[in-house]
Amino acid sequence: MRKNVVLLLCSLLLMLTAAGCGSNSNAGSTGNSTSGNAGGANQGGKETVEVTMAYWANASEQKNFEFMVNGLEKEYPNIKVKMQMYPTSDEFWKAVPSAIAAGVGPDIIAMSDEGNYEYIKKGVLAPLDELIGQVGFEKDRITASLYKGWTNENELYGIPYDSSTSMLAINKAMFDKSGITKYPETMDEVVELAKAMTTKDVKGIIGNIDPFHITQYVHAFGGDWGFGKTINSKENVAGVQFFVDLFLKNQVAIAPIEVGAPWDGEVFSQEKGAMSTAGPWYVGHLKEANPDMEMVALPMPKGTVEAQSAYSHGLSILAGSKHKEEAMSVIKYALRDEAQINAIDVVGYSPAVSALLPKYLEQNPELKPVFDNMEKYGMPFAYPEQTKAFHADLLKGVEEIIFKKDGLTVEQLLDKLQSEYGEN
Repeated sequence: MRKNVVLLLCSLLLMLTAAGCGSNSNAGSTGNSTSGNAGGANQGGKETVEVTMAYWANASEQKNFEFMVNGLEKEYPNIKVKMQMYPTSDEFWKAVPSAIAAGVGPDIIAMSDEGNYEYIKKGVLAPLDELIGQVGFEKDRITASLYKGWTNENELYGIPYDSSTSMLAINKAMFDKSGITKYPETMDEVVELAKAMTTKDVKGIIGNIDPFHITQYVHAFGGDWGFGKTINSKENVAGVQFFVDLFLKNQVAIAPIEVGAPWDGEVFSQEKGAMSTAGPWYVGHLKEANPDMEMVALPMPKGTVEAQSAYSHGLSILAGSKHKEEAMSVIKYALRDEAQINAIDVVGYSPAVSALLPKYLEQNPELKPVFDNMEKYGMPFAYPEQTKAFHADLLKGVEEIIFKKDGLTVEQLLDKLQSEYGEN
């Protein structure tokens, strides 16, 4: 699942604020270059500049990245793009930070917004607002809620190139047998339905003890990690307590670790859990893992407020890049409609460009209510600066509350996390 890649971020990147980035390095390059014409007449005889873009990709994603920059030299004859592709996020985060620290890193990196705050705060990423104006990029083409995950103190640090969101996934056959006729719109109704669908062999809901899933309940009860400012807010306590109570008070939840499953989608496809907080990736997973299952996809139910995660992968420019304006021109070109449509067709990504979302939904009509809700109520994850360490301690604490039952409370856990990871 794409959201998990952020946990692999290498701590070396925190050293990079003191290092400059070049754009002529071959370090870590496993892809091909897209060549441009030097000193094109349309660019006023400018010297050819090489802009390096680093990213990780599977086979279909690689095709889309290549399509993003294909033909760029016709519009920008003075810009040459060097593609640095890594097969996995792990390899990316091992190689790229070292290259940047050595002064030979890329100009552009592709990453998720789930852990980008750490790198924004450390000054690794460059603010883009002025560059956007210089190259004439049309910001309003992108779904507005996606920018929240790339914005800090009213400055933008990345341009989303895809979109994703959260949802509630329900096994329709199990729902039909539950005796309940109305899909849940509130968290209280989620509990009611989970009780009705719980049997000797199946739990009513899957509770993956994971930051993504816990955050769905935090958001539903009006909470927000606030980049570390509001970790122990009463709303956050209410959301995490609701999640814990699915196991302890209501006894309707099952965690993947209880059945030896690596993630919630496997528990769902094996029909050991009747519903789960989820995302659009469930559609593709079920086609492979359980094609006969009919899934109902719903917007996230309301706790005390309407809320749903909105997040993305984006293209950012490193602060040490010597060719920021040219890099922004590459991003502008990479986000053209043609490339976004290619991502829908080749990768199955939902687009960042809002006008193209209907095309994606033509292929996935069951997700329309989910994405409609994201556009209205989408929220970023807003994890604290020390994202990886915060995740580890949050999950350790929640597991202790659920499985050890040694007296630790949700309020005590979040107070401790506020003390360790909070920001004034």
